[in-house]
Amino acid sequence: MQNLEANVFFDINKLPPEKGLLLFGLSMNKLQNRQDAEHCMEDIRHLATDKISRPNVGLNFIYSDFLYLYSDRPAPELKHSFMNQVIHHRNSVQKLIEKSHMEFQIQHGFNYMVWNQLYVGTKDFNQRFDQLKKIYISDEKFQEHLKEDCEAFGRDMEDNQVNFFLEEILMMYLLSKNQIKLPNEYIENNQKWILWCYPGRPLKSEVYMHQLNPFNLDWSENPYQSCQYDLESRQLIDFNRVDLETYKVR
Repeated sequence: MQNLEANVFFDINKLPPEKGLLLFGLSMNKLQNRQDAEHCMEDIRHLATDKISRPNVGLNFIYSDFLYLYSDRPAPELKHSFMNQVIHHRNSVQKLIEKSHMEFQIQHGFNYMVWNQLYVGTKDFNQRFDQLKKIYISDEKFQEHLKEDCEAFGRDMEDNQVNFFLEEILMMYLLSKNQIKLPNEYIENNQKWILWCYPGRPLKSEVYMHQLNPFNLDWSENPYQSCQYDLESRQLIDFNRVDLETYKVR
């Protein structure tokens, strides 16, 4: 791994044979296009067909609904919209999985979560988030990378957007370090590894946070504790091999 060129990444050959969890992060603005039920099934098949050597893998879909409350839109309006989107998407995905029951015989290996459940899966998220904001405010490099993320996605660097990105990357960091209890009937919280999956490259600020590792967390058992699987390019992005000076999010 040390001889590999920076910012050059490849697909996964095989997932570990031990029990593990794939986490599909679902953006609310992608549920009707890149992350609709049909695309999710394509992504699942890509990972399940050739990369799973033993039937020890569960998959949790995580809807980022509550994260989108960093908004000036009225809360009741957002609640109604997100509730309908999540229910429709969940039912559509589950219907396709059940339809393919011969292909996906371990039906209880699939789990659906909303963002709120992540808060109750850990005891100290508020404290961690407050600490991270203090680190961000005092770290010019962190601010620079987050600004570049905003520019890459055409977002204004206002308080809501900064908080959105900081909470998102903190949650993904804690998940990859096994700091959040995840419900999955099949795996039963006995996972030896976790892999975050999303269609797109990780943010610069996310990579920087993992490289910084501000809370000194280490789950050495997990080979993916500093990685994200890009479902779009089908590459494993190893944050330890990212050169942020030349790395491009998009």
